[in-house]
Amino acid sequence: MELGKRIKQLRQDKGLSQQEFADYTGFSVSYIQKFEEGKREMKTNHLIRFSKVLDLKPFDIINTESTNLEYRPGDKSAFSMTNIEYREKQHFHKTFENEIIETISSDFFNIIELESIMNDKIKFKNPVEDIVITKGSDVENAVKAIRKKWKLGKNPIYDVIHLLENKGIKIFEVEKQKDFVAFSGWAGEVPIIVLNSINPDISRRRFTTLHELAHLILDFDIDDHNKIERFCNHFAGAMLLVEDVLHDHFNNQRNGITLEELKTIKAAYGISIWAIIMRALTLGIITWDTYHSWKENYDQWREDENAEFGEYRGVEKPKRFYSLLAKGLNMDNKEGKSRLSPTRAAELSNMTVKEIKERFGGKNFMRN
Repeated sequence: MELGKRIKQLRQDKGLSQQEFADYTGFSVSYIQKFEEGKREMKTNHLIRFSKVLDLKPFDIINTESTNLEYRPGDKSAFSMTNIEYREKQHFHKTFENEIIETISSDFFNIIELESIMNDKIKFKNPVEDIVITKGSDVENAVKAIRKKWKLGKNPIYDVIHLLENKGIKIFEVEKQKDFVAFSGWAGEVPIIVLNSINPDISRRRFTTLHELAHLILDFDIDDHNKIERFCNHFAGAMLLVEDVLHDHFNNQRNGITLEELKTIKAAYGISIWAIIMRALTLGIITWDTYHSWKENYDQWREDENAEFGEYRGVEKPKRFYSLLAKGLNMDNKEGKSRLSPTRAAELSNMTVKEIKERFGGKNFMRN
């Protein structure tokens, strides 16, 4: 069933008229009508708001025929993604989108199978499902809620991808043209982020990953794409560098913050100097006049081949699959054999048995 028709059916099953549904969701009647007629694309934040009114989980609204992703051995068919959101200013043809989805489909099912073998599934839970975003302060509140629920405090996030993988988000890399940075979406109830592996800038990769997280979990009560993108950037900057921390850095520099201090912040928190400047502007720590002045200096710094911009010594690569692979190869089952055989590990990872043994066959550290 087409998504628009399904929305209409669920609304009617709930006993709601279009006007009532519009009132409860905050959209206009004509807006709801366009959704139901398939004339308006369904975004993640729309889905979240519909789900609250319909008393359903967001993935339950999507056609169930395409969202039942419980692993069945040998069945790797019908993989699809919905509610895909691209990084800012990226508008790619559907063929390109399908090409990426096809590229990651095997890896998706391989990690689903490996999690099943290891009995180590992580079901994602949105930590801010009750927060609606209409202004910048809502973004700050969402970040504070996430950091509290995920027990991050005000500390740097040393490995963004590792953190999100351990919360149930599947992250994959593809090697594509330079103008593609990332997109996010859902495979049933599984949130997915796809990154372009050719981007070598670790700070940018961290920021991009969190930008895509914003698309996945934030409920935007606006229909302005550019404003949503700005809020996603705001979210990424806030997750990397907490408001209080940035205020402290600026307050400790009575004569104005220096380039050296900006480099220190970048190296400690894994956020680019440009993102720090934008964060300071967003929080009202600097004025627009100061921002324009800094922008001129920043452009000069970038042109200076001898300028050192601070280095964040992170990796930011998906690791969960290979961590589970190593664990399975070294964990005994009830029969005293490895839970995962080298042959099965090779099949799942597209490696040879020899490569598996060379990579994962080292001695373990044993407890006395």
